[in-house]
Amino acid sequence: MTKKHERSKAADEKSGISIHSPLPELLAHTHLLTERQRHQGSIGPVGPLLCVHAEGTRDGQPVAVDRFFAGDCSPQAALLAMRNYGPERDHLLFVVDAPPERQRAFVRAGFRLVEIQWLMACNLAGWLPAETEAAVGVEVRRATGPGDALALSAIDGLEPVSFDELHDPALSHYFVAVNNTPTAYGRNARYDETIAWVSHVFTALPNRGQGYATALMRQLLTDSTKESVGQSLLLSTDMAHSLYARLGYRDIAPVTIVQAPPALLRRSVRRP
Repeated sequence: MTKKHERSKAADEKSGISIHSPLPELLAHTHLLTERQRHQGSIGPVGPLLCVHAEGTRDGQPVAVDRFFAGDCSPQAALLAMRNYGPERDHLLFVVDAPPERQRAFVRAGFRLVEIQWLMACNLAGWLPAETEAAVGVEVRRATGPGDALALSAIDGLEPVSFDELHDPALSHYFVAVNNTPTAYGRNARYDETIAWVSHVFTALPNRGQGYATALMRQLLTDSTKESVGQSLLLSTDMAHSLYARLGYRDIAPVTIVQAPPALLRRSVRRP
């Protein structure tokens, strides 16, 4: 058994769920779940890394984004692969299940630490929402039509949700309305027949700390159980970690997100 599969097995035992793919591969494929992502993106190996390449537009101009995913990989091997891959953009690298010493090694090698997040999972077999009474005027809704897309644009700081995304059969969009004003948003994408991927959970800054994201997640998970989803996965920040833990999510692995600046990619690299 390889180290990657040993770690996946250990994560299974710790979280109580079953994951059959190596964790870097699983995380990479979460960037290709929607019709829009699959249309604009592709995935392939780059040395010891997996790369998800996506092309789109920003402010009317074409843009390309590359995200790399690694497991048991040294900073030198990762940097060499990214350098050989090409264009000198600010590449992001997601290092899955790296121990603290390896996290520090990437920083010493010249990568910029962006954030350490947590890959988490919730086993939905027998999952029951906590018995809570919704506050007056607070409602969790599922966004479906153009009117909902326009309503979501009122959430300050939320990336716009397109009409095409609302009609994607792989996606379910949720938002919290307080006295009919949208204040929080989150979405659920089907990874496969039994696994769903939660992302883009966001609450407008003035409305944080009032339980809106918790209410949204409870409704999302309740609907997931009705739709035969057995496992719910997500990538959590430190700030949101306690929220997801209270809902039943358990840690699978840390995910260290680092950036390789163009200047680092131009620098000569010692082969590992």
